[in-house]
Amino acid sequence: MQLLLSDPAYTDRLASFLRSLGQRPMVTGPDHLELEPAPDDESRVELEIYLRVWRVLYPDANVEVEVEAS
Repeated sequence: MQLLLSDPAYTDRLASFLRSLGQRPMVTGPDHLELEPAPDDESRVELEIYLRVWRVLYPDANVEVEVEAS
């Protein structure tokens, strides 16, 4: 699963935010984070909740989630 940010200035902040919540994101580009292994359905719901909080904290930092087809 990849997270794509509209502004690369927020990449490290989002990675730190997710790490503080027990996630293990990898920075794979200036505006890309990757979560592996791909979260299961329950973990995706949890991630979406985290991203909702992120969007409240940083409304200008748009994050798009891309799920890789298996």
